[in-house]
Amino acid sequence: MAEAVGKRIKITKIQQHMLLAALGTSLVFGVSLVFSIFFIKYIIFNTKVIDEKDKSISNYYAAITNAGVCKKTANGKYSDKDLEKCSPTDLDATDMPGTLRYNILVGATNDNNLESVARDSQKVCYDDNGQKIDFIESYEAAKTDEERAAELYKIRMCSSLRVIPDALPSTKNDEALLSSINKVFLITGFEPESLSPSRSSEASPIPGLQVIPVSISVKEDVMKTTRLLQNLEKSIRSFSFQSARITWSGSENGEPKLDLSAQAYAFFTDKITASENIKTLYASKDAKTKGGTSAAKESGGKK
Repeated sequence: MAEAVGKRIKITKIQQHMLLAALGTSLVFGVSLVFSIFFIKYIIFNTKVIDEKDKSISNYYAAITNAGVCKKTANGKYSDKDLEKCSPTDLDATDMPGTLRYNILVGATNDNNLESVARDSQKVCYDDNGQKIDFIESYEAAKTDEERAAELYKIRMCSSLRVIPDALPSTKNDEALLSSINKVFLITGFEPESLSPSRSSEASPIPGLQVIPVSISVKEDVMKTTRLLQNLEKSIRSFSFQSARITWSGSENGEPKLDLSAQAYAFFTDKITASENIKTLYASKDAKTKGGTSAAKESGGKK
């Protein structure tokens, strides 16, 4: 009897040890599984961060290369030593095809189509012998920022590059716009009945551009009115007519007159500047939701 009881006690102890071993194994497995999942997520998240950093660095290298401010490297990457040696003033734009610098100083300034409307009346564009000065060469030879700024101004005034800001200014200038339209009228051979910028603030139909609404009123014969519209179409400034009303208004010397009243848009663009973007990465959708909520609350608190 005592021996049977002793066997049962031993069996019970063995069962307890087995149960404890199973519990211990389950605990170790569970902890290992949790840590494995955590480290896998950690590795995935850090991989995303590294990928985004690589993209930012690649974009940084591309910006330097496309701007044409440094000599191109063999692998397209720039080390700190490369950037320290980088000196835009010592580079020749003609040796950097495809860059922004080349496209402006060589391509746009020497474009024959743009040069057909060059501003020949500027005395600063010519030397004492009446020959047009090569300001691109003098810009490349400039040593100080002040000298380069002066030569760049002359390039904008004297080369084909001048046509670009004239066609699409970077600022809203009602007076310059009205002067341009008035010149078109004078070329046509008469003066407008009325010409004024509209005070209304309207959204641009073209993304990235701003508009200056303008009102035009004309009362002339058919031939002059038609010639005016043709000259406006040929103008270097782009005009988009939104509405027009044409009526007959009697005749003078046997010639019928047209009464034209139109609303048009002229365009300008804001200056383009480099902007810094900040991208936030989240480890999970829940973290993104919580992060977005916290950011909204913080923004609301600042207001």
